Amino acid sequence: MKSLVRFGKRIPLPSSVQILHELRAFCAEEYIREVCAKAEGLSDNASWNEIYARRDLRATIADV
Repeated sequence: MKSLVRFGKRIPLPSSVQILHELRAFCAEEYIREVCAKAEGLSDNASWNEIYARRDLRATIADV
């Protein structure tokens, strides 16, 4: 990773390839979250915490 010296401090600069990779990873994670939310019967914008809570509830009900 290249560095930029600014105000006497070195600031790491990611390459465009690294930025593109992180953007693709973020998009893939968001897509998977939407698919999991739909599978659990939640809205598309449900958070991972809501998805995990629904799964824990279903597991608890199944154990009883």
